[in-house]
Amino acid sequence: MKKKIITVVAGILAIILIVVVSEHTQDTTTHHDNNVSANKWTKKSFDQLKIGDFSKNGKGGASYESIIAKYGRPDKKSKSKTNGYTLTVVSWKNISGDYTGVTLTFISQKDTTKTAKLTSKTILDSKTINLAKKWTMSNYNAITLEDKNSNEHDGDSLASLTNKYGKPASLTIARINGKVQTNAIWHNTNAGANGTVSVDFSEQNTATDKKQEKLR
Repeated sequence: MKKKIITVVAGILAIILIVVVSEHTQDTTTHHDNNVSANKWTKKSFDQLKIGDFSKNGKGGASYESIIAKYGRPDKKSKSKTNGYTLTVVSWKNISGDYTGVTLTFISQKDTTKTAKLTSKTILDSKTINLAKKWTMSNYNAITLEDKNSNEHDGDSLASLTNKYGKPASLTIARINGKVQTNAIWHNTNAGANGTVSVDFSEQNTATDKKQEKLR
């Protein structure tokens, strides 16, 4: 069962990555539709979204139907099937403030969104990419990760890295095996927008893993 959950999570994260990259590389012109709600996303409404657990089919997460009813038809939608699960990823651009979009992932065991529950949420912010300090290989290597054999949670915090390098271009929050996990991705690097720094954070918001592309 554990191996099955890991496979499902890997599939979900892969889909999220594709959608997030698409949001940052495509034209941001909003497509107006008569079915789009007048309700705009805000950082507060994003923070208040309840996410369910991947390992429990999204139990406790907000329903797909309730979110669509409030915010209208999404700008993008994709579906994928893996190991008997249906994954639905949707994104909106109607968000206020310094953000550029919201991406949500739902899971269900049936090929319908009527029973789909929210299991991860991503908020996008590409407006500040040129305003923050740039990541280099040197300061990437300086990131302190938690000691997995300790309960001290002494890794660098999301807040401290945000203070140094600005808000992440994308921030994804998910619940897996009862624990909240966060992934932050920055593109403000010395390799330009093609460079990437990705850091995973524990439920205590301290760094547990990191990856980078094209830093120097």
